[in-house]
Amino acid sequence: MLTPEQVRKVQTAVWEADLALGQQDYQLASEKIWDATALAIKYVAEKRGWPHETFTDIYAAGRKIADEQDDCAAATSELSFAECYRANARWKMFDDYEVVEDWDLAPGFIERILGQPVRQLV
Repeated sequence: MLTPEQVRKVQTAVWEADLALGQQDYQLASEKIWDATALAIKYVAEKRGWPHETFTDIYAAGRKIADEQDDCAAATSELSFAECYRANARWKMFDDYEVVEDWDLAPGFIERILGQPVRQLV
């Protein structure tokens, strides 16, 4: 479980991603939603003593978190979409409409970590 301060930081990062999406800056939105996902994963990894310094560490920790979920397949899919947004931020892999279509999948993974809706302020 994350501390209230950590939850607020993750929620702020999601808010920044949503703001960029609303401004139709799809690459920035993609970057921000990955950053929010990575931050949430990092907090869990840090607490559990897992490596969390590199992208590889963070993604591996995210996979461990996904594997712990009752619906592992859905959690893994949500994490994969978050990683795809990371790639989109770097290499513009998605058309703009594709970013918007699947937008709520990455926050879904974050909600699993927070144990509450990500857009609900604490």
